[in-house]
Amino acid sequence: MVEIKKIKPRRSYTGEQWRTNQSNKKRLVKDFNRRCAYCDDYHLYSGGYNSYHVEHFAPKEHFPSLEYTYDNLLYSCPYCNISKSDKWPSEDHSVNITGDIGFLDPCNDDYYDHLKRRDTGEIIYQTNLGEYIYFELKLYLKRHCLIYNLDRIREKQTDLKKEIEKRESVGKNVDKLKSVYEELCVLFCEYFDLFALDSEQ
Repeated sequence: MVEIKKIKPRRSYTGEQWRTNQSNKKRLVKDFNRRCAYCDDYHLYSGGYNSYHVEHFAPKEHFPSLEYTYDNLLYSCPYCNISKSDKWPSEDHSVNITGDIGFLDPCNDDYYDHLKRRDTGEIIYQTNLGEYIYFELKLYLKRHCLIYNLDRIREKQTDLKKEIEKRESVGKNVDKLKSVYEELCVLFCEYFDLFALDSEQ
């Protein structure tokens, strides 16, 4: 079992700094490492920056005064943002949990006590609150597991390519490494085909 997110995001700003979604989004994409705040999907696989949303943790439909408050904003994939929509467990923006119902800000450490990930990539819940979040955000979607594995393969390809170039530059034999690299390329294509098929369904 591993953490649901590779890197825990941290906001670089606080309060209301910019009064447009576009201005905030330019900062959020960096603070959230180009990944969805909730599911950690790398934005490359869902249309990139232009397809990702500025998510309002406490919904702006209920709390319009927080629309541009940076502490309330997250970088989100369209799947998590649309699934969460304007759901909120209370009439107070500061009360994000009532009993086992509610949402946790992924910038806070307690988010990681309730949701984890299997080594194979599937997101799983650890608590009753985690179960609520899991189903409300549809974290069970196969795409999250596929994207996780696609990204792992891509990272290994990148590291291996650098190692091949490094060894080639000093005249070392890299035939075995190139063979592994080719296998990773095939594996990446197979996972990408599965992901494309899942996205069409």
